[in-house]
Amino acid sequence: MKTATSDKKVPKILQFWIGLYRSSPKLYLPGTDIDFGFSLRCAFLFSALRIIFRHVLYSFGWDHSYDTIFASACLASICHSTLLLPGLLAMLLSQKYVPSAKLQDSPQWYQDAMHALLGFCTGYMIYDSFMGYIVEVWQPGKGPVLSADDWMFLAHHILTTLYMTSSRWIKAGHISAMVLMYNGEFSAPVMNLHFVLEKAMEQDCYKDATWLPTLFTYNEQVFSLLYIICRVVVSPFVIGHVSYDLLFRGRKNVPLWLSISWMPMCWGVQFGSIPWIYTCIDTLKNGPLMNGAVAHGEL
Repeated sequence: MKTATSDKKVPKILQFWIGLYRSSPKLYLPGTDIDFGFSLRCAFLFSALRIIFRHVLYSFGWDHSYDTIFASACLASICHSTLLLPGLLAMLLSQKYVPSAKLQDSPQWYQDAMHALLGFCTGYMIYDSFMGYIVEVWQPGKGPVLSADDWMFLAHHILTTLYMTSSRWIKAGHISAMVLMYNGEFSAPVMNLHFVLEKAMEQDCYKDATWLPTLFTYNEQVFSLLYIICRVVVSPFVIGHVSYDLLFRGRKNVPLWLSISWMPMCWGVQFGSIPWIYTCIDTLKNGPLMNGAVAHGEL
């Protein structure tokens, strides 16, 4: 008997996610059919990966400072986005693009793949909230001490988790979550590599690495260009269409009150990226891609 994961219509990249999700023991949220156990396992794996990356950097000569902790978090984020993006693209291309579409209208393999990918991303949000904003900022006698930026990122993680979980709960609007995730994560691998290289240049173990500043400069240019394309050129159209579909065309599938509650989550990241957009514009204006200069150093 042919299974759903062996069906020729199932993209190969999704067969991995479907098999992983189906083989994972289920732990449902009370009163729902949403499996939260998959997300918790992913959160545990990301936590372990973050610690492993930290000790790998220590072995390369990185100092025992916040910069190394931050770089290890960036490496874990690179793993998250590079695994997530191909699966999201396959999902968005495999079904008709309707942000407010019902999940029941899709085949079972698609439903399982959706739960796997959104559960995987939810696990990342849980892990990063716990490790980054509790464990690594904990001060004896005070508890977690968070900066204004920390609170902003924590709010992003909570709202993103609520968006993904609520779309799984009502079995509709999952495509809106996936397309926003895809656009938001597209520049993440290059962005996090930028952060790692930036921290590496401050390490004594790389003070004689003449190639590092050159690599950093060109990565910074690529990241800035990619970020501007994603946030300035693509995002307004993607978020605008998602908003229109949810608020007007998709009322039968997604309750209006829920669509309205999703709007700050849709647009909040876009407005929050404005400072970074200006930073990236300045970087391009002053960098080798715009003025024709060549970065000094070796590669």
